[in-house]
Amino acid sequence: MNVQSNAVKSAGDRLASAIGSVAGAVADPKGGVKQLKSAMSSPKPLAVAAGLAAAYVLGWRRGRRSATR
Repeated sequence: MNVQSNAVKSAGDRLASAIGSVAGAVADPKGGVKQLKSAMSSPKPLAVAAGLAAAYVLGWRRGRRSATR
């Protein structure tokens, strides 16, 4: 149970960090672009984003397909 709690807390911390980054990018566009470039230089976030996008598209297609049957 403690491991699950830590995972949820970690996910919440990451979400709060991402929201803060977006807000900072809105306030300072040049800084936001620099931060985005540095984040995309490592392949891990890019791979996670690509995986999430692919999962979303596959889920959307599958849900739409079963709804028409």
